[in-house]
Amino acid sequence: MTSLAFCLFHNLAPTIATLQATPTCREKWLTEVPEADSPPRIVLVATGSVAAVKVPELARKLADFAEVAVILTAAAEVMTSAKIAGRYAPENFRAWERMDRLHVLRDFDEWDRYEDVSSDLVVHVELRKWADVALVAPCSANTLGKMALGLCDNLAACFLRAWDPDKPLLVAPAMNTVMWEHPSTAQHLSTLESYGCRVVPPSCKRLACGDVGRGALAPVGDVVEAVKEACGGVAERRSCASAVGSWQRHGFQEWQPATTDDL
Repeated sequence: MTSLAFCLFHNLAPTIATLQATPTCREKWLTEVPEADSPPRIVLVATGSVAAVKVPELARKLADFAEVAVILTAAAEVMTSAKIAGRYAPENFRAWERMDRLHVLRDFDEWDRYEDVSSDLVVHVELRKWADVALVAPCSANTLGKMALGLCDNLAACFLRAWDPDKPLLVAPAMNTVMWEHPSTAQHLSTLESYGCRVVPPSCKRLACGDVGRGALAPVGDVVEAVKEACGGVAERRSCASAVGSWQRHGFQEWQPATTDDL
């Protein structure tokens, strides 16, 4: 093989491997019905904070007691790479690469090779059905705003917009102190709490940028304990799974078109 051919093959190898793998829209694990006593299923949404370097450690500890699917935003994918997360905590990164009960999804996986509306899965909707608990950690200021406003421009945000309010949703914010203190942060968190979301508050410490203040991701152990608590009652919730109308059962009204009587 010539040096040019070798370079081309080396650069194309990840693409070739991706094309050979089963696309997520046809993955069987997404539609497998859980046994009553099977481990909880957790979707970990990792977003674009420097704290995303801790995602391999967090995923590893969650996988000790649960089946875990990780959704990486584009920025989180950078922070969890071998170049960054692998250098930050090599042992956790190596364990993350070897984990069995772990599914890692990226924006690309939402519609990769989607062809047939009658048979291919809509990934963000199937993930909502698959999961028992959702955790956003770290939750960046950007994703926090998207969640509060209902925006859904990537796989992570679409999944969160489709989330079932009958199931636990936890958010662990992580951002610079100035961003944390911005009034919109409090407004967005209050909105999420009104939807039933549990917030795992950030820590006060020296941040990656050098500033000292509140905004650091809560200790991984604290986040894991909050998730364990949320996993209580999983079997009961599975037996009475709901979908359409769940927000209305929680007291939120569905929009209705105006009638002539309203004019």
